[in-house]
Amino acid sequence: METTGAAKKRFAKELKKVLIVGRTNVGKSTLFNRIVGKPLSITSDVPGTTRDVIYKPAEWGGRMFLLADSGGAGAGDKLANYVWDRVRKAIKEADLILLMVDVKSGILPLDEELARMIKKAGKKAYVVVNKIDATSKAVATPEEFFRLGFEDIFPISAAHGWGVGDLLDAIVEDIPPESIKRFKKDKVRVAILGRPNAGKSSILNYFAGKPIAIVSPTAGTTRDAVDVELDDMIVVDTAGITRRFKDDLSYYSYVRSKRSLRYAEVGLVVIDAEVGVHHLDKKIVSMVINEGRGLVIAMNKIDVLNKKEKRAFFAHVEEELKSVWWAPKVPVSALTGEGMDYLRSVLKGARSGIFKRISKRDARRLMEELASRNLPPTKIYDFYQIRNLPPTFLIKAKAKLPDFYLRYIENALRERWGFFAAPIRFITEAPY
Repeated sequence: METTGAAKKRFAKELKKVLIVGRTNVGKSTLFNRIVGKPLSITSDVPGTTRDVIYKPAEWGGRMFLLADSGGAGAGDKLANYVWDRVRKAIKEADLILLMVDVKSGILPLDEELARMIKKAGKKAYVVVNKIDATSKAVATPEEFFRLGFEDIFPISAAHGWGVGDLLDAIVEDIPPESIKRFKKDKVRVAILGRPNAGKSSILNYFAGKPIAIVSPTAGTTRDAVDVELDDMIVVDTAGITRRFKDDLSYYSYVRSKRSLRYAEVGLVVIDAEVGVHHLDKKIVSMVINEGRGLVIAMNKIDVLNKKEKRAFFAHVEEELKSVWWAPKVPVSALTGEGMDYLRSVLKGARSGIFKRISKRDARRLMEELASRNLPPTKIYDFYQIRNLPPTFLIKAKAKLPDFYLRYIENALRERWGFFAAPIRFITEAPY
C-alpha cells in the first residue's frame, strides 16, 4: 500500500515543471512572486539577488504546476559559476522554460547564450518580454525578440500584472485539472535561522539528501528562503542574519528570515561551534520566542572540536543560553552526519510540544496544588490554557503575578506535561 508521503512525492513528480531563466535584474523574482502569491524570492535592484533555484507549487484556473525561480545569469561575482551550474541543471529537469528579457535592455549576448542553452537541451520555451510598462525607456519592441528563435512571445509587466494572465493560460493549457493540499498538517514546518556561514544550508541539504541551497565558504551565500518538503517535515532555509544591515539586501534577508519564521512552527537556530554563542545568536533566539514558535538549537560543526573542546563548548552554550534552559540543544555535524538523525527526531517532537493542550480541569488542579505548597502573592481566581502555538495560559488574578511566581508555575507545567521545546506564555487579567 502506498504511503501518504510516497503518494505526494509521486504526485509532485507528475506536476509540470516551469522554470524562469534570464539575466540578472530582468524581473524573474517579481514574476515568480506574482504567480506564487507570496514574496518568497527577494526582489531588489541589485543584480544577482536571487542565487538559489526556488521551487513552489503554483495554481491557475484550478490547475497545478511547479514554478522555479533561477539565479540571475551573469551575477558578476565568484558565485556566478554556482548559479550557471544550477541553471543548466534546472533547464534539463524542466518541462517548460520561460526565457525572461526586458524591453529596456533589448537583446543582449547573455539572452542569446541562454536561448542557445535552451535549444541545445531541446526544451519548449516561451519568451517573456518584461517591463512593457516602461515604454518611454524601451530600446526594443516585443516583436524584435522573435530573433531569439522561439515561436511564442508574451509581453508582460511583472510589477503590474499586465499580460501575466495570458502567460498563465498558455502554461496550463495542457495540464488536466488537479488539486493539491498546500501542506500536510502532520508535517512540522521548520525555519532554519542563524548567522551567516553557521551551516544552515548544509543542514538543509543533509535533510533533503541532495544539494538544495548553495553551500560556499563565503558568508551570506544563501539569500532566499527555500521551502523543501520532505516526508516528515517542511524545511525553510532562511538567509543568514548579519550583524548590521550593510546594504538593502542584508535588510531584505533579515525581513525574509522573520517572514519565514511566521510561516513555520519551529525555529531551528544554528550556532557555529567554531565561533561560539554570539550576541546575535541570542537575538535570534529571542526572535523565535517573540514569534511564539518552538525552539531547537543545533550546535553545528562539532566535528572540528576534540573531546575537551566539546565539553567546554557545551558548558559555554548552557551558560550563555540559560534563559532558554528548556530548549533542546543538539550537537551535530552537517558535514559528517553526526547527530543529524537525532536532530530530525527532536524537530518532529517539538511540534507536539508547541501544539500541546491540557484541559481546564487539569490546569485548575495544578494551580490548586501549587497554591497550597507556595501561597501566591495575590489571589488567583482561575487558571487555564487558552491557545497553543505557543501554549498560552490565562491567569485571572486580583493583581499581576511577579516573575518568580510565573517561573514557579512554568516549571510545574513543564515537569508535569513537558511542553517540549515550546515557550510558555501567561496572560493576566482581572476576574471581572
